Amino acid sequence: MSAPAGLDGAREAARRARARRSSSLRLDLPQTVLACAYVLVALGLACALAWPIYRTPLLIGVAAYAGVVGVGSAIAARMLRWPLWLHLVAVAGAYLVGVVPLAVPAALSSPTGVLRGLLDGVTGIVLGWKQLLTLDLPVGQYQAVLVPVYALFLIGAALAAGLALSPGRRAAVAVPVTLVMGVFGIAFGPTDPGAPLLVAGIRIDAPREVLLGLLLVAVSLLWLSLRSRLRRRAALAAARGTVGVVRQGSASTAAAVRRRLLGAALIVVALVAGFTAGPALAGVSTRETLRTATEPLLVVQQQTTPLGRYRASFEKDAYDRVMFTVSGADASIDRLRMATLDDWDGEHFLVSGDARFSRLPGGSPAASARALTVTIGEGYSGIWLPMPSDARTAPSFSGSRAAALADAFYLDKQTGAGIDVAPEPDGARGVRAGDRYQVQGTGTPRVALADPGSSSLLDLTQHPQLAAWVKAQQQPRTAAGFEELVKRLRDRGYLSHSLAEDDQASAWISALRRQSAYPFESSFAGHSTARVEELFSQLLEQQDRVGSASSADMLVAGVGDDEQFAAAGALLARAVGYESRVVVGVRMGAGETGGIPDCSGECTGANLAAWIEVRAPGAADWTTVDVEPQFTKAPTLISLDHELPKNPTVPEQPQVGTVLPPAAQHDDRDATRAVVTEQPEWVVVLLRVLTIVGLAVVTLLLLTLPFLVVLVAKRTRRRRRRRAPVPEVAVVGAWAELMDARTDIGEAASTGTRRDAAAAMDSATAVELAALVDIAVFAEHPPTRDAADRAWELVDTERARLRAEHGPVRSLLAALNPASFVRALGRPRPVSSWLAFATPRSRKAGA
Repeated sequence: MSAPAGLDGAREAARRARARRSSSLRLDLPQTVLACAYVLVALGLACALAWPIYRTPLLIGVAAYAGVVGVGSAIAARMLRWPLWLHLVAVAGAYLVGVVPLAVPAALSSPTGVLRGLLDGVTGIVLGWKQLLTLDLPVGQYQAVLVPVYALFLIGAALAAGLALSPGRRAAVAVPVTLVMGVFGIAFGPTDPGAPLLVAGIRIDAPREVLLGLLLVAVSLLWLSLRSRLRRRAALAAARGTVGVVRQGSASTAAAVRRRLLGAALIVVALVAGFTAGPALAGVSTRETLRTATEPLLVVQQQTTPLGRYRASFEKDAYDRVMFTVSGADASIDRLRMATLDDWDGEHFLVSGDARFSRLPGGSPAASARALTVTIGEGYSGIWLPMPSDARTAPSFSGSRAAALADAFYLDKQTGAGIDVAPEPDGARGVRAGDRYQVQGTGTPRVALADPGSSSLLDLTQHPQLAAWVKAQQQPRTAAGFEELVKRLRDRGYLSHSLAEDDQASAWISALRRQSAYPFESSFAGHSTARVEELFSQLLEQQDRVGSASSADMLVAGVGDDEQFAAAGALLARAVGYESRVVVGVRMGAGETGGIPDCSGECTGANLAAWIEVRAPGAADWTTVDVEPQFTKAPTLISLDHELPKNPTVPEQPQVGTVLPPAAQHDDRDATRAVVTEQPEWVVVLLRVLTIVGLAVVTLLLLTLPFLVVLVAKRTRRRRRRRAPVPEVAVVGAWAELMDARTDIGEAASTGTRRDAAAAMDSATAVELAALVDIAVFAEHPPTRDAADRAWELVDTERARLRAEHGPVRSLLAALNPASFVRALGRPRPVSSWLAFATPRSRKAGA
């Protein structure tokens, strides 16, 4: 009779299993509505967090489509019992259907464009983040920038809805999925989130992101709480229908109150910690997002400084070669800048490490903008693009390399410098002969110069000759005083582009001699501290010899070109109290106004110029200042024992040959030498990598901190129970450890005696442990330490069995599950039972 009975039991078990599966597939209407509402609200908050990145109505359309497809496919998969692969196919199909009209709308222009848009929609899942990081915000609907958020919202909504509709504990995994959708807007958002907010004396950085993030967390906690309540009500209703009576004592109410208080306390602690630690950390480092550091700046730092190779444009082979041609420019566009150098390291003027080169997603140009076309000639190649001073839209490239050039263009809006880092087959980057683009821009506005700051922005102890020359001019610390200093610097300088009057210098010398009787003077290249100090030393010594009251012709002494005088003018501005930077570019016009002629259509090496831009500290606009030296009045050589005539006359210029100085005094800087940095490149790259890795590790630690706390708490509890000084307490602690392990792994603990609970476990080890604990508690004599060790051996055996039965994944989740702590809070022991554990066995003997 045992076989039929066993067969009937197996059939009954199979019937119950089918009933459980059938009930799990049925959708409970309140829980379904609650789950769908949670996913849609979380998706809306994620859309709000991502709004500063895009600022286009299409983002709302993307979020709406993702919500409908994600929630609808999850409901259909549950009701129709779809397998996982079929649900994935449905989501993938919906992705392909909506990716072009929603995420790549520009591709709808033609059938081939639609195919290209589908390709961008697929590849953008993996590569789209890089394009998004290198674009200036807001990106709008430029190219395929909506693909990353479209993929995240659609896949995230489908996954979150599918998890939220699950009847088991895995529904809680929907919370991290929705949080990831919200983190997207913070990670890819602007580096500067706006002005901080002061609340009760506490500074809150990025208040908008903080508020939306807290709302997302609050919505998640509310959904978990309501879902738990609905499930409890459903379970109670099912129990009433089965056994007739369900009692709910005051202990359960008290446990529920304690759980709510514990959850509220955790939220309060998290908020207080965030609001107090945030301002403290904000003082340590600036806000870091994924767009803080991008590749273009690394490319710029690897290039030779444009001012350092300035003289190469005046060599014979480059002087008359066309660098680029400009058409369509009117009189309002008087300059085209190529590089803006705002950092000084003592050797070179460079692009600052704080520069932000970003892509331009497009937009509307200024009302006064003019369109001009630039065609690169044979005399120029490199990353720096000739640009109007106020370009705010991306250039429109044409030609065979148009797509590659458009994807590799970046602009630093702070300085107005545009670069293109498109790679070439030979490994070089930038534009080359034949490349063409049209750009919108305005001319350089004339901004009145305000008075400088009250203190010098330059360490004058490192520039004693500059400081002495400024002091000798006796000019007031005003804008007019600075303009007079620049005028004297230009009038007392003399233009020279080379060290020797040789064949390489013949082109520019001949050009100057066509304008005046230009006598050649040699000058060193470079614009290091030593070279600029030599320039001011020449001016100061000449003034000391002839006297400050002498004519301007007698004070001419400093020899150099735009490279030295631009650096000298920028340092002079900083010594007075101005912020300054050097600009390399060309001046537009129809005539020759100085030693560097203006460009009137065809810009050759002869037209390359350098000027400075200055502004008072705190001012918004920069003022353009030309510092090019004159070339019509040659320096006058005055010996120390020569007495000047009382009625000064213009002395005859002696004809002397060029004498090269000794090598030890040669201060020439190689015009093609790369920028010298304080640290090797591998060190800079290593430090950048270590910084990113360190931030990732800290973030990972913060994310895993709650789980680490649970693991440490469980380990501490287990060690305290095992090492209890009283053997009876250790034996009882072994049983409590087994019950906690079963609670964490998801097996409900049976009510009744220990033997009943052990029998329900269907484990001989659990039965032996229950008997051992009962003997330890109720026997006349207290247990020994050997009995306690045996109890814990049984616990270890049973825990190993549970791990083998449920697998490694569920065992890991059980180790991170805090359910046993909540169970301990929800089932308080009477005081007498706690005293029974702590009272020595002499109590029983006395009884």
